[in-house]
Amino acid sequence: MVTPIGGFLRRLAIAWLLWDVFPVSQGGEHALIRSAFAKKIAGPVRLAGPKKENKWRYLSKFGYDIGTGSFDFRFQLAAPKSIPEAAVIQLEVYLDEHWAEAELEPVLCDRRKHAKQVRNISIGPGSNWTDWSSGTLSQSVRPHIWYFVLSDCRHTLANFTHRLKFEFHAKQADGSEFSIEMKGMLLANVLFLASFVVMMHWFIKRTLAFAKSAGYVHPVIWTLACGMITQLVAQTMHTIHLFAYKYDGDGLKACEVLSEILFMLAQVIQTSLLILIALGYTLLQSKIGELDLMIPMCFMIGVIHIMLVGFGKIKDDASYKYHENEGVIGWILLVMRLGLYGWFLWAVQSSAREGGMKIANFLQQFRIAGSLYFLAFPGIFLVTQLFAPYLQHFVMTIGQMIMQTGFNLWLSSLFLTRGQYFKALGSS
Repeated sequence: MVTPIGGFLRRLAIAWLLWDVFPVSQGGEHALIRSAFAKKIAGPVRLAGPKKENKWRYLSKFGYDIGTGSFDFRFQLAAPKSIPEAAVIQLEVYLDEHWAEAELEPVLCDRRKHAKQVRNISIGPGSNWTDWSSGTLSQSVRPHIWYFVLSDCRHTLANFTHRLKFEFHAKQADGSEFSIEMKGMLLANVLFLASFVVMMHWFIKRTLAFAKSAGYVHPVIWTLACGMITQLVAQTMHTIHLFAYKYDGDGLKACEVLSEILFMLAQVIQTSLLILIALGYTLLQSKIGELDLMIPMCFMIGVIHIMLVGFGKIKDDASYKYHENEGVIGWILLVMRLGLYGWFLWAVQSSAREGGMKIANFLQQFRIAGSLYFLAFPGIFLVTQLFAPYLQHFVMTIGQMIMQTGFNLWLSSLFLTRGQYFKALGSS
């Protein structure tokens, strides 16, 4: 007899085989379809005019694996719609090993000497799209990230700001549209989703058994369930986005954004639960009335996290961004997590002084486990900086997956077994 969980895992395995094993065979309709797509980025770019920074504008980047990958660009005048005569602008391509040197050049147009390729692009006089500018990039020793820049250092455009539209497609040597930092991410997310479904199945069974034994489901279990369900929905949406991205190189942006928001909300729920228990919720009856302030506080923390996700998505393809928490956003999250950790430690110490021996013993263990959780993100974030840019996304993502899995298992075990937590409840 096939259980619902077994059937789900079986369908996942079949889908994975259909998608990844069959395309690598020679010929076949699916292989032809797959080769027709690539990573796609489209957007506006401002070029020329009185502002110096508009002479040299970063467009996008792509990490290529060992072999010979390809890229395609095309451009269109957006404002103005036409110019008196065709102008020739330059598409410059930079290797990651030379990118930092190029950015340090004080004169923008001097950066070109660090470029590995420079291509002339004829644009105008009308607003038709230019022909595709195609090229290849090879690496034989290790993967590299390549940066693409548009420049008007020859001053062929009039001295006012022009707004152009561009489209960028990139493919690996094997036809994959995933940049090197995303290599293996689809498989990792599918496996993580499958393991999360199994864990949720175990969690539901344990919760039903607990409810049958105790006669009710404790509020902390409901809170934990809300956090885990939110995380499960987020993981499902992110995996769907990656499958769509594998097909068309663009993915489902709405799924991607919503999944990141839900991931953040799940962490806020779990963080709030830790702080609530540290403050004495369910442990110290004298403090329950003082915990009403936690609701608006948690709401504010959640709003701030959602805003940070939004700001991060605006700079999603920035030259310095190699994972979702890169740059200022990551440092703000790190500071917030350390601030919440300080609150957690203060709350644990305060509750331990007021409680009895059993509560103090429980809170001592609770402080150790909670510390691991609060310090996990700062630790992963800082360790990630030590790796090469093309490895940072993998390290950050896998690190967070392991952190969340361990934390969910620990909290589930804490609340769904008759351990130290319920012994402490019995003494309050």
